[in-house]
Amino acid sequence: MDEINLSKEIANALGGEDNIEHFDICATRLRISLKDNDKADLNAIKKLEGVVACVFRVGQVHIILGTGLVSRVYDNLSILVNNKENRQESISKNNLFRKISSIFIPLIPALVGSGMIIGINNTLKNIGIISEYSEIYRLLDAFSSSVFIFLNILVGVSAAREFGSNQMLGGVVAGILIHPSLELVSGGIFAVLLVIFFMSYVEKSLRKIIPNSLDLILTPVFIIIITGLCTVYLLSPVGSFLTNSFNELIRYAFSIGKGMTGLLLGSVYSVLVTTGLHQGLNSFYLELLSTTGINPILPIIAMADTAQGGAALAVYIKSKNPRMKKIAINSIPVCLLGITEPVMFGCNLPLVKPFIGGIIGGAVGGLFVALMEVRAISLGLSAIPIISIIQQGYVIKYIIGFFIAFSVAFLATYILGFEDDIDVEEFKIK
Repeated sequence: MDEINLSKEIANALGGEDNIEHFDICATRLRISLKDNDKADLNAIKKLEGVVACVFRVGQVHIILGTGLVSRVYDNLSILVNNKENRQESISKNNLFRKISSIFIPLIPALVGSGMIIGINNTLKNIGIISEYSEIYRLLDAFSSSVFIFLNILVGVSAAREFGSNQMLGGVVAGILIHPSLELVSGGIFAVLLVIFFMSYVEKSLRKIIPNSLDLILTPVFIIIITGLCTVYLLSPVGSFLTNSFNELIRYAFSIGKGMTGLLLGSVYSVLVTTGLHQGLNSFYLELLSTTGINPILPIIAMADTAQGGAALAVYIKSKNPRMKKIAINSIPVCLLGITEPVMFGCNLPLVKPFIGGIIGGAVGGLFVALMEVRAISLGLSAIPIISIIQQGYVIKYIIGFFIAFSVAFLATYILGFEDDIDVEEFKIK
């Protein structure tokens, strides 16, 4: 089935296009809010060709399609449903963390691509194929760092889209925070979010009082001036305070209680993935990278991803259900590349105990890499690919943590066992 027909079938199974209130795209899945959940037929969606799994979590339908296909289905579904209008109408109905998550989801391809190039460049340098003074190294460094240089603008555009404001004005206003002539203006990602949130209200207020005949000329001028002044004298200082407070909190967590921090993050991250809220953490990752140049959180949550693969391997070995064995073995390689949704929603969550085994493995692996102070220098990667962006001197420690998380999850799942007679076609998460 092609993506056009698949999009239509999904819409029909959800109760029709008019029943779709709002939807977002994640790395491998669609997250859809419905006006009437009772109209949705999740079992019909599960049977569609190309659908890996379909569950209902935290008031949303999650349809796992895998990388590549999910983007094409999202584009076609956007044509069927006026997503921009739905997005603006549902702003007040979505919680803040989910909204922040939606802001950073469109940036994932740019961040992943840049992270991979950083990893390739560093690997080539470390093994002596190129030097840091060579032309190819400087070119790859420029290619990969551009996303971070203009990150404020990219976040501003995406945030304006999410808050129902003009995206280009969002980019312009966010650019004020990195303008070279305004050296005292800063604040990082937190400041960008504050600025665009404020701008969205300024824009909506102005459009109510400025006549339509003058809207194109006057509204952008007043938006830039009003938001710009508030940015320089109020929002930037507030953003800087939030950034400094956050960095101090992270420093304290990893210096005083780093083991407990690793244990906690490694255990709860998989739960966040089931709700889609894990994407909201990207704002914190970017804040850390833009202000400190390192990210100690990413290696910890990579342990959670890795552990779900270990749990799935135990399912493959122990299960007597041919369909479940097929789901497990097909999703493990993707999981070890950092895409966990197929293995979690298709295998571990329906069986419950393997998901718990994955949480145990993630907690132990997270504890280890936190104690070893493993750090990443970029973001967007997990499991095996993240090795390329682990800070020099910590790669071996990360690999040890990788095998610890995978092995502990495997053993925990094997020991806990699971009910092997669950019909995954009829399984639904309430």
